[in-house]
Amino acid sequence: MGIVIVNGVSGASCSPRDRGLQFGDGLFETMLGVGGGVVELGRHWRRLQDGCRRLGIHCPVTQEEVLTALRAAELPRAVVKLIVTRGDSGRGYRCPPALVAHWVLFIDQAPEYPQAAREGGVAVTVCRTRVPIEDEAIAGIKHLNRLPQVMARREWNDEYHDGLLMDPDGRVVEGCANNLFVVTGGVLKTPDLSRSGVHGVMRERVLEHAKANGIPTRVCVLDRDDLSKAEEVFLTNAIYGITPVGSIESHRYSANTLTARLVASLCRGTHC
Repeated sequence: MGIVIVNGVSGASCSPRDRGLQFGDGLFETMLGVGGGVVELGRHWRRLQDGCRRLGIHCPVTQEEVLTALRAAELPRAVVKLIVTRGDSGRGYRCPPALVAHWVLFIDQAPEYPQAAREGGVAVTVCRTRVPIEDEAIAGIKHLNRLPQVMARREWNDEYHDGLLMDPDGRVVEGCANNLFVVTGGVLKTPDLSRSGVHGVMRERVLEHAKANGIPTRVCVLDRDDLSKAEEVFLTNAIYGITPVGSIESHRYSANTLTARLVASLCRGTHC
């Protein structure tokens, strides 16, 4: 059984007037806890603070409050999900002045790294559900409005590890729960997220590491043809780190040279 903390109180409940519940007016971070600490906490916190700034929310929680709760949970590996909302209000979208932001923290046992990822790569599908092109004010942040991901996730059961999402123009954006990378001709590519998608912490780490080690990288527009032309494909998120992809529907990938290098450099001892 996991731990739930609301505004610093273990086992408390949220108000039905919370704007996160009413309108999805808030943000969240999903982090990996290892040995009482959070992997890449600084990056997660910078993204949370940036999202709060862009939404005009005063962040109501500190890193130390999160770490104190994580240490109390005494889990060797944990999924740490932090939600920040604008607070309570009545009906209507207007934000009353002087709202007090709320925070909710979930701490649960982390899942095991997928066995399929160790045995040639996970299976992935392409979803029919499209993600919208977002206003630049919210593009890239991890806001609470996740209905496209919810609807996309209903398209498969357990036969796939994740589903890839495209925007209305047919551009590949990301997975439901992961960012996407492909390797073509020795070049590491990942979708441009200026219009849709989440700027993932692990995505940022992979790009920085690749550039620092002389691996050619491109942040660019990708479509379904680019998936077929790729020699390697992998997914990234904060919980699993790097997950090699063995197939996207009927198309199979056998190479994983660069993917394996990145896993060895970035994930050993924390994720996989």
